[in-house]
Amino acid sequence: MTKIIVVGGADTGRAPMTAALLRRHLAEHGDSWSIESAGVLGHDGDTWQPETKIALENLSIAASDHTARSLTAELVSAADLLLTVDRGTGRALELRYPTASFKTLPDLAGTSREVPDPFRMTLDAWIVYGRELDAQLRAALPTILQLVGRGAPGARIAVGPAAIEPTTGAHHPAEDRLRVLVRGIAGIPELIDWARARAAIRETLQTLASSPAIAGNPGDLRPAAVAMLLGVMGTSADPLSSVQIAILSEAIELLAAPVDALALGGLAGAVGRWSNGH
Repeated sequence: MTKIIVVGGADTGRAPMTAALLRRHLAEHGDSWSIESAGVLGHDGDTWQPETKIALENLSIAASDHTARSLTAELVSAADLLLTVDRGTGRALELRYPTASFKTLPDLAGTSREVPDPFRMTLDAWIVYGRELDAQLRAALPTILQLVGRGAPGARIAVGPAAIEPTTGAHHPAEDRLRVLVRGIAGIPELIDWARARAAIRETLQTLASSPAIAGNPGDLRPAAVAMLLGVMGTSADPLSSVQIAILSEAIELLAAPVDALALGGLAGAVGRWSNGH
């Protein structure tokens, strides 16, 4: 049986989430897999961060019971592949076990983007970052299979993020409606019924994210971008400030095309300014 151990910080968030996502990706490659997780920060006995389980359910994975544990020399020697969730965890692993061989998920996915630790962040952040981890695993999967000797002969090793398939149709009517709504609240904010405006924006964002061409394309992270926007909009009072309206307008323009992990990271940076916009 091939054993892969995903290594994170506390083994209560990203590591067990990544392990659960990887199990799903590997399910079509036979059943002789043992996908586990461990941490480098010594939170032995802790369970999932509660948001982790909810985020996995959002990704259609039923989270089983989980107990955090530390990475040990025995686990290191037993693993066919040690996979760290980010480069910082890799450095910590290397300091503790200098002779251990490991790989880092962003490197295998061919991206400089590292999925942040969402500890103490809102649920929408956990969902967004869970989708990012899933996208990185999808990009890294051919390489992972080859590293453990399970790749198909001649399979191409992944060298970059998963390609985004073109969407069916170049345009969705929800994009136009979102632009009209944002122009309206920007142009005459004093006349806006903010409760109705928020409800209309929320409904239209959800319509866009659930359209078959977008929701059915696993490489398109627009559903994660929409979840991020809906989450941050729920944290602010009415009326929105000019800065927040500008961020919303920028995000809606981004949603007019497929969103990859890099673009999602840029949106996360913009959304990070939201709470300072009032």
